[in-house]
Amino acid sequence: MKRSELKNFVVKFTVLHVVTYLVFGLLFMLLTNYFEVFAEHKLMNQVMRPADSIWVRLAVVFQFIRGGLLAVAIYPVRQPILDDQRGWLKLFGLLWVLTGIGAVITGPGSIEGFLYTNLGFGNPLIGLPEITLQMLAFSYLFVRGFKAADSKLLL
Repeated sequence: MKRSELKNFVVKFTVLHVVTYLVFGLLFMLLTNYFEVFAEHKLMNQVMRPADSIWVRLAVVFQFIRGGLLAVAIYPVRQPILDDQRGWLKLFGLLWVLTGIGAVITGPGSIEGFLYTNLGFGNPLIGLPEITLQMLAFSYLFVRGFKAADSKLLL
């Protein structure tokens, strides 16, 4: 493994992860008013931080750490993703299952949340569409971006 190759992969993955996280987070925050929904829901207002919490405000900063960790985890299996015409769908499936519905945390929208909380899958319009669309956009843009960069190198 070339150190510069790993660094390049991690930087591209992380930056695009943060950008798509921010874009879709802001979009869905405006469309669904989920902070208000959480504040009004008896159980959710006890477990979710308010919108003005310093931790909520720092969420984007922490996404750099999350994006970097995801990039390092995906790096060893990058070739089947980057070499396939539909590799972006592979990346999406991998991320969506492992970090979304298949996450081992008991959050709304996850299988664990369905099993162990009274929330079930929660309001299906809060969380899951945002995660799904963000991961679709991220996966498509990431794989297409890598293919475009590779094709430029061949010219």
